Amino acid sequence: MKQFFAFLGVFITTLSFAQTKEAAVVKTMNERYELAAAEFKKLIAANPADGDLYFYAGDNYLYWGIIDSSEMMFRQGIEKSPANPLNYVGLGRIGWIKGNEALNTAQYAKAIEIMSTKSNKVDKKIQQIGYLKMAETYVQAEKKNFEKALEYINKAITFNEADAEAYVQLGDYYLTSEMEKNGKSGMLNLSLAQTQYAKASQLNASYPRALLAQGKVLVPARNWDAALEYFNKAIAADPNYAPAYREKAELLYKAGRNNLAVESYAKYLELNNNCRVQQRYASFVFETKDYKKAVTELEKATPCNAENPFMYRLLGYSYFETGDFAKGLQNINKFFDMAQAKNYPKLIGSDYAYKGKLLAKNGQDSLGVLTIIKAIELDSSYTEGYSDAAGIYFKAKKYSDAANLYDKKIKALGSAATPLDYYYLGQALYFSKEYQKSDAAFAVAVSKYPDSNFWRGRCNFKLDNQEAPTGLANEFFHNFVKYGFTDTKTTETNKKFLVESLSYLGFYYATQKNFDCSKSAWAKVLELDATNEKAKIALTDAEISAAVGTCDIVAGPAPKE
Repeated sequence: MKQFFAFLGVFITTLSFAQTKEAAVVKTMNERYELAAAEFKKLIAANPADGDLYFYAGDNYLYWGIIDSSEMMFRQGIEKSPANPLNYVGLGRIGWIKGNEALNTAQYAKAIEIMSTKSNKVDKKIQQIGYLKMAETYVQAEKKNFEKALEYINKAITFNEADAEAYVQLGDYYLTSEMEKNGKSGMLNLSLAQTQYAKASQLNASYPRALLAQGKVLVPARNWDAALEYFNKAIAADPNYAPAYREKAELLYKAGRNNLAVESYAKYLELNNNCRVQQRYASFVFETKDYKKAVTELEKATPCNAENPFMYRLLGYSYFETGDFAKGLQNINKFFDMAQAKNYPKLIGSDYAYKGKLLAKNGQDSLGVLTIIKAIELDSSYTEGYSDAAGIYFKAKKYSDAANLYDKKIKALGSAATPLDYYYLGQALYFSKEYQKSDAAFAVAVSKYPDSNFWRGRCNFKLDNQEAPTGLANEFFHNFVKYGFTDTKTTETNKKFLVESLSYLGFYYATQKNFDCSKSAWAKVLELDATNEKAKIALTDAEISAAVGTCDIVAGPAPKE
């Protein structure tokens, strides 16, 4: 079950807890769920009739995402203290999250009955907490009930109009409802949410949840600098308020400031140094694409919960990215074994993609290609998979198979296919000896890759009479030579292809008895490769040797005589 979204409705400013209870609730607020659970366990053992303790222990489990334990605590609280409305609220929250609307309705109704019966004399602070918790569930759970949420928040405010948390929750209502309504269009009006968060800060300037909320509402608008300022204010208000460091890290990551993002998440880990957060931190490092560091953190975090399959998924991915293909395959295989044995987590396209590439890197080409094809079937957006599989075939010199996959990629992309896609298709077709199709592919690729002219020259030479060429390749080899001598760096990079192009031109012009251009071409070959035997032999030919050699072979084709 999806973890309940942890907007903590912990109203420390409005409650007078005993110090130990307050300390435990603060730990929940700071997402230190393991420590909070241990403290509540001790408190309940010492005060088994205190219904509040069961409620806050259940709330801690709820935010932690351990729903069954949360439900157990609420039910125990009802048993031990049936007149306490909060545990009915808690059990109603569980009903809504689990999709049991009957349970939700019945338990909320019971809580409201207890709170509204004057003879019960339920403290206004407790009533406010109850209504806000009910509202919070309708706003933050996967299924929403905004109408009821607003009703309950407004009711809660009547008990204490000066409570900052109530306005934070009202802001959450406006933010979430607006995101649900207009989030996909991007046309968001977040002013109502901003107004409520600002009011919360006016009521309590040092309330970190209000400051954090003011920052978070700016994130959808990509107003990152202003959001960061509020996150830093929340940290200044309470340096131990862990969620602020996590949100700051996520923001910095979105802004591309990965080093600072990891630094902030490390602070979150420092405040919540437990297995759960260690593994989340390692996962976050992976998201920043620092794969070398990710390997280190993932390996460090995995042993504390070796049954977490996600660690092996990320290790498999990270080892591939760092070039340790043997360890990558070992970890991705372990992930697949765990996921298939438990039917969780669901295997996705990228899992098969990485596994396929790792299989190929470990010498299992055929199985690697089949696995990558499976990735494409699962994720139609993974069109790069065609290139990944084609690259494996190309390296194995299965050029026809490679060309088939490059062609499938281009058809899948349609107008979104790039010149590079056509370039790779052209090469695969050339080595498949499909020269006409190869030439057509390079004709598209040349718009961005000038060396496509070289390949077009090769294709057309193959299509021509190779003993007595008619010049089908001339235009393309000349265009490539002109490009190749653009500057020294370009010449050095393309030296091998330039030698081949000039050798063709030297040969072609000799067959056409244009010995001047032939001599110029062969002389240019020797400039690039002083030991080239073909050029040396050609230049000993009497007619070529007797020519002046003033033809500007780099400028373009010589005029016809």
